[in-house]
Amino acid sequence: MKPVLSLPAYRRLLGAFALNELAWSVGTLALAILVYRQTGSALGSTAFFLSSQFLPALISPFVVVRIDQNAPRRLLPVLYAVEALLFGALAWMTSRFSIVPVLALALCDGIVAIVARSLARTATVDVLQPFGLLREGNAITNAVFSLCFMAGPVIGGLVVASGGTVSALLVNCGLFAGIALILITAKGLPGAHHEREGTAGRLRAALAHVRRHRALRWLLGLQVGGFIVFTISIPVEVVLAQHTLHAGASGYGALLSGWGTGAVFGSIAYARWRGRAVRTLLALSGAALGVGFVGMAAAPTIVVAVAGAAVGGFGNGIMAVATQTALQEYTEQRWMALVMSLNQSITQAAPGFGILLGGLITTLFDPRVAFAVAGAGAVIYAIVVWLVFRPSAMPEPMIEPELAAEPLADAGAIEPVAVEGRETLV
Repeated sequence: MKPVLSLPAYRRLLGAFALNELAWSVGTLALAILVYRQTGSALGSTAFFLSSQFLPALISPFVVVRIDQNAPRRLLPVLYAVEALLFGALAWMTSRFSIVPVLALALCDGIVAIVARSLARTATVDVLQPFGLLREGNAITNAVFSLCFMAGPVIGGLVVASGGTVSALLVNCGLFAGIALILITAKGLPGAHHEREGTAGRLRAALAHVRRHRALRWLLGLQVGGFIVFTISIPVEVVLAQHTLHAGASGYGALLSGWGTGAVFGSIAYARWRGRAVRTLLALSGAALGVGFVGMAAAPTIVVAVAGAAVGGFGNGIMAVATQTALQEYTEQRWMALVMSLNQSITQAAPGFGILLGGLITTLFDPRVAFAVAGAGAVIYAIVVWLVFRPSAMPEPMIEPELAAEPLADAGAIEPVAVEGRETLV
C-alpha cells in the first residue's frame, strides 16, 4: 500500500473523501432532526430525504454532463466551497425555519454532493491509473470510508446533543471549507480535456454507450437490483431488534454496529484479495450478504442476529469497492465522470424502493420474512454474477487490473503522464 500513499494528489483526495463522509453523516443527521422537530411530522422527514437524496440522484447526471470536462483541480474546490456556503445558509435558517427554503437548500446540496463525489472518483482514477494502483487506492479509500461511516453518526449525534443543530450545521460548513482548502492547495490533480466535446446529447450518448457495453450494462443493472434487495433490511432492523427479539434500543444499536464492523473487515478483505477477478469478489460478497440476511431471519436471539449482521456487512464492504473498481476498469476515460455519476445516482435512488419494499413485507407478514426475501435476493445476485461474468463472456477492461506498479521513490518529482487525451499530473 506504500506506493499509492506516496502519491501527493491521492493523499489529498483521500483526505477529501474522509472529511466528506464525516460531513455527510453530520449534516444528514442534523437536518433530519431539525426538520422533524420543526414539522413534528413523518411527512416532513420523508420530504427531507426525498429532497436531499432521491431527487438529486435524478438531477445530478444532467449537471455532470455540463461540467465534467472542466479541470478537476479547479472545479472540485469550487463545488466543496459551494457546499460550505449552502450549509452556512442552512445554519442561518435554523432560527428562521421555513420548510420550503430548507428543502430547496437540501436539494441543491444533494445535487452538488453527488456531482462532487462523481468528479472526485474520476480524478482518483486519473491519478492512480498510470501507475496501476487503482485497486490499491480504492481499497484504502473504501477502508477509510467505512471507518468514517461508523464514526460519522456518533460524531454528529454528539455535536447535536452538545451544541444543537445549528452547531452541527456550522461544523459541516467548516468541514466542507476544509475540503475545498485541501484540494485548492493540492498539486497533481488532473487538468482538463485537451479536446472538449459538445454537451448536447452527451448524456444520451453515455447511456447508449452503457447499453452497448456488456460489462457496464450488467454492473449498473446489478447495482439497481442489488440495492433494492439489500436495503429491504433498513426499515426492518429496528422491528426485528425491538419487537421480534425484544432487545430494545441497545439491541438495535448492536445490529447497526455489527453491520458496520463487518463492513470494515470486508474493506480489509478486499485490500488483501484485490487481485482476484471481479466475478469472484462480487459473487463472494453476494453470498455473504445472503448468509447474513438468512441468519438474521432465523436468529433466535439478538446475539445471533448481530453475528448475521456482521456477515452481511462483510459482504457489503467487499461489494461496494469491488463494483466501483470494476466500473472504473471497464469505462473509457471520456465517459468516466458520467458513469460515476450514474452509479452515485443509483446508490441514492434505488434504496428508496428497497426501503418501501421492506416496510411493505414487514407490514403484511413479519420482519423475518423480509430478511428471508433479502437473503434469497442476495443469493440470486451471487448466482447471476457468477454466470454472467464468465471470462469468455466479458470484454477486456479499459484499465488493466493486473498492471504492476513500481515503488515510487520520489512521488513529488514524477512527470506528467498522458492518459487517453488528458494530461494527468501525478
